[in-house]
Amino acid sequence: MNRAEKRRQKKLAKGKATSAAKAGVSSVQSTRQSQIAIQASLDRAVQHHSKGEFSKAEGIYQQILETEPNQPAALHLLGVIAYQAGKADTAVDLIQKALTILPDYAEAHYNLGNVLRDQNRLDEAESCFRKAVSTRPDFATAYCNLGLTLQDLKKPNEAIRNYQKAKQIMPGYADAHYNLGNALQDLNRLDEAEKSYREALALKPGFVEAHTNLGNALKSQIRFEEAVQSYREALRHNPKYAEAHNNLGTTLKELNQLDEAITCFNNALKIRPGYTDAHHNLINTLQSQGDVDGAVRQLDVALSHNPKKAAWRIRKALSLPTIPRSEEDIQTRRKNLAEAVKDLKKQNLTINDPVVEIGMTNFFLSYHNEDNREIMEDIAELYMDACPKLMFEAAHCRQSGKRRDKHLRIGFLSSFFCEHTIGKLSHGFIEHLSRELFVVTVFRFPGENDPLSEAIEETADRVVPLHKDLNRDRDVIEQEKLDILFYPDIGMDPYTYFLSFARLAPVQVVSWGHPDTTGIPNIDYFLSAGPLEHPGSSAQYTEQLVQLSALPTYYTRPVRPEKTYSRSDFGLPDQEALYVCPQTLFKLHPGFDTLVSDLMVCDPDGYVVLIDDGKGGHLNDLIIERIGSSHPDIIKRIIFLPTMSHEKFLGLLLLADAILDIPTFSGGNSSLEAIAMTAPVVTWPGNFMRCRVTAGCYKQMGLSDLIATDAGTYVSLALKLAHDADFRKRMKTDIEANCHKLFERTDVIREMEIFFIRAYQAQLEEIRLGPQCTSIGF
Repeated sequence: MNRAEKRRQKKLAKGKATSAAKAGVSSVQSTRQSQIAIQASLDRAVQHHSKGEFSKAEGIYQQILETEPNQPAALHLLGVIAYQAGKADTAVDLIQKALTILPDYAEAHYNLGNVLRDQNRLDEAESCFRKAVSTRPDFATAYCNLGLTLQDLKKPNEAIRNYQKAKQIMPGYADAHYNLGNALQDLNRLDEAEKSYREALALKPGFVEAHTNLGNALKSQIRFEEAVQSYREALRHNPKYAEAHNNLGTTLKELNQLDEAITCFNNALKIRPGYTDAHHNLINTLQSQGDVDGAVRQLDVALSHNPKKAAWRIRKALSLPTIPRSEEDIQTRRKNLAEAVKDLKKQNLTINDPVVEIGMTNFFLSYHNEDNREIMEDIAELYMDACPKLMFEAAHCRQSGKRRDKHLRIGFLSSFFCEHTIGKLSHGFIEHLSRELFVVTVFRFPGENDPLSEAIEETADRVVPLHKDLNRDRDVIEQEKLDILFYPDIGMDPYTYFLSFARLAPVQVVSWGHPDTTGIPNIDYFLSAGPLEHPGSSAQYTEQLVQLSALPTYYTRPVRPEKTYSRSDFGLPDQEALYVCPQTLFKLHPGFDTLVSDLMVCDPDGYVVLIDDGKGGHLNDLIIERIGSSHPDIIKRIIFLPTMSHEKFLGLLLLADAILDIPTFSGGNSSLEAIAMTAPVVTWPGNFMRCRVTAGCYKQMGLSDLIATDAGTYVSLALKLAHDADFRKRMKTDIEANCHKLFERTDVIREMEIFFIRAYQAQLEEIRLGPQCTSIGF
């Protein structure tokens, strides 16, 4: 509950003063004249109390107690004043004394419950509210606050029943509708939550918290534009409501309106300078714009409000630019990061929930074209020291013995089982894995379905929802008693990165969705392929490297777009050579700038085509600024296209004269799609698997003509594709004749099955597998 809601709930005690006073007086055995006099004094006190004139009210309550020390209403209401003045212990003593005198005093039970709840004495508060409603069954506000307490006690279904009872007693009670919406939202019953919030707002149109939480429910349903309207309505009623500014900012960020999102976070921080969530979101948004230095400055501001917050210090150490300025910049920042991590490891830091408090991974290290094993290990050790509960171990993983049944229980877990590269790489093997050998479980995160996510879930034997809460989800996964847990990717999403520290299955495997080692000791194997690796690459992984004979995917070949696209559909030049690099902009290593420059020098009429960042052009500007600082002559021949539909993207690949692979981070999904379109890709494999994917595709196809060996041959091959029609036609013909070797490979599924079975058997026997996993054995 946020601060505004707490203040609003605290006012409920004050609002009950009049009825509480009458109840307390009429229940006392005294003379009729004495009752009349005490009631008159109480009425005057309550008038002052209701106006916030606490000192006057308190004086009258004290006068009553001087005459009648055991007067329960005066004791109770004096306790309420103590509570409202922040003197909780005094309030408890006074109200308990009133209840000793008058045990069936419903209002006193109710307000004692409020005080105890405010002290986080939740079990006692629950008992008080239950006594209040048993004494007075029509006590709607007591039912409502009992519901709040049950929510705090993680009993949402019981809370819902009490909110519904409050609504039944008092249909016009807006708070009951609102709190019911909160409980339903906690259970991810978003349609029902939305209905409850709208009912609350129909009763109380200026209910700021209800507008805000309606926005939250809409945002959770991916209805971002409607969520924005709800937050703006909340701010229309209360421009100083920091939570609405913050939540509006997070929604605008989802809509890639980053500049306006930053304004919202700054507005929230002007209202509440120490607002942790707003600092966190502002830092993330600055990072999304590529402004790492601005993010670090904001971290310093956040630390000025909370100097001991370990998460801010770790975030500052791990902050890396989305678009590095130069190769020297990369080396300097890597050195600083490595030294900072080693220093932080010595400081006995404590983090409760790194997903919430840090919310980032080591993602950008993988784009530096460097060996990350040591630094990934150091970062993982830092997290394990700061948050030991990350190393949770499921009970069944501590047990040894033989397999329980003939089927291995395998779970697949990713945040990207949807229209995303990971979904495309994973769908086929989830579908075609043998059901005679495996029971397949897919773990599903909250969010909107799309056709691919639905297809993936339809192919699973079980679909288990997760909640993006580490403690809760570890328990959910533990209940599945998996034999094998497969992460297609670790390192792109903060949640799955931190979840993967836990031991949730005896065998835990990661694959090439994010093609770098994790550094996490509970990840046992990295599933790769011989065509992607070189002889010494096993030393680059903290996991045991397993190499299939072919790329570890069953990838369905994309079909050509129905429409034939022309250059005019993209606003591209009619005649000049087009060199298309279809990768996301953060993959563009500074070393690639020189290759682009060399290519443009050799082809003075050619153009390099990149795809816009989709976030307001901030990354575009950083790329242009970097290239312009060393190669200003080619800036005018770099074209940024806006983000586009998938069909149009495939049409662009078909139009390219040459597709440029980035040597330091090869295309994966985009290269598979280009090859499916028979669009030739020039590649130059490096020393890491992430640099060798396109070359691995060609090797699997038995082709090598477009694999460069150095910068000179890379540029020469690109030029030859663009200007030698016969060569280009031959490359397209060769690709068309051999690309079937990349797609829909059931033999790869059989190899994966062999690996899974033998990896589980090796775990039972406490032995180590060999470095190869092929159909021949390992």
